[in-house]
Amino acid sequence: MQDKKVNLFIVGAMKAGTTSFVEMLSAHNDVYVPPVKEPHYFVNNLPKNIYEPSRFFSLENYLQNEFPKPLHITKIETEAQYKKVYSLQNNQTYLVDASTCYLTAPESPELIKKYHPDAKIIILVRNPLQRAYSHYTMAVGLARETRSFNEAIKQEIVAFKNKTLPWHSYLKMSMYKNPIKRYQSLFDSVLLLTFEELYNQPQETLNKVATFLQIKPFTAIKTVHKNKSKTVRFKKVFFYLKKIGLKDIFSKVVPRTIRHKIFSMVSTDKKPEITLTQNIKKELESIFNQ
Repeated sequence: MQDKKVNLFIVGAMKAGTTSFVEMLSAHNDVYVPPVKEPHYFVNNLPKNIYEPSRFFSLENYLQNEFPKPLHITKIETEAQYKKVYSLQNNQTYLVDASTCYLTAPESPELIKKYHPDAKIIILVRNPLQRAYSHYTMAVGLARETRSFNEAIKQEIVAFKNKTLPWHSYLKMSMYKNPIKRYQSLFDSVLLLTFEELYNQPQETLNKVATFLQIKPFTAIKTVHKNKSKTVRFKKVFFYLKKIGLKDIFSKVVPRTIRHKIFSMVSTDKKPEITLTQNIKKELESIFNQ
């Protein structure tokens, strides 16, 4: 049954607990989660601030020689590649695509609708400022950002007022109202969950999911916290190493376990308080209330 279509889409939001949520879903016998969590087949283009693979990475090589090695995110380009990602499914009721850019990428809802009109959609949202900040800290950790959070948000507010704010920005990906409406208008089965309820009431949330999917209840599951953003202590150094290409070389030649140990030494789980000026806070409150 390799040609069975993907029929459950966890469309985001990014940094709203989707990785942890998918880990919980994968424990159910009726749900198949592929080795590639975020294939992003239904996004036309992934900008570099969202996905910038190592210059040593080849999607074709991965699919031919390394699959099914787990891969968090990539950009699947063809139907054949997409089918390959799901080729190991064993006739489970649901096949999952958890690409978090689907929520705000303008073309995604219609592309998914065209692919599978009766697909089920699950949307996870989070306190918009907390989500934007987690997104920012992730970008810093990946050496994609050197601005302060206050500076980045200030610039995005200007772009928002000028109607030039891109869909993949910190603020735009925290603006849920219109994207949710689009999915609700296109699909009959849309479930809205929050990061907070998943974190505080995981079993109750999964019971709600089981009812929505019409599958057996989930067995007792511990709360899983995956893909947590870390605060990098030397963000400008990381940015420079990436710019000159040393970061890619380091990732290629140094084993994964050692890389993680080194990264843990130069980062911390402690999140500094979100420092924004009062004017910025007021403007954000107005924007999010809209």
